[in-house]
Amino acid sequence: MIEFILKYWLEILFTIISSSVAYMLKGYMSLKNGLKALLKNEIIRIYEKYMELGYCPNYMKDNISEIYRNYQHFEGDIFAKNMVDELYKLPSELKEVEDVKENIERQVTWQSA
Repeated sequence: MIEFILKYWLEILFTIISSSVAYMLKGYMSLKNGLKALLKNEIIRIYEKYMELGYCPNYMKDNISEIYRNYQHFEGDIFAKNMVDELYKLPSELKEVEDVKENIERQVTWQSA
């Protein structure tokens, strides 16, 4: 009788524990994928905004660096890395953008004269 109880209770207990672990793992993977999608979306949003502006302040470059580091932790793809690299190439201030535009305009005017 004791053997019967031990045998089946252990099987039931093992089934409950393994089901719980599988459920928790599924929940973890869903959270991981959701957070990864949110981080990627934020990288894209920042990229589009600052590429349109033509400059990216230093504080935002630090922020995007932190976001990308967390995105990599969730096994992010190379797509976001390219965006981050392009953001780092942008000037830090609007004044720098205006100076570059003025230089280009002067060169075009000089060449057309």
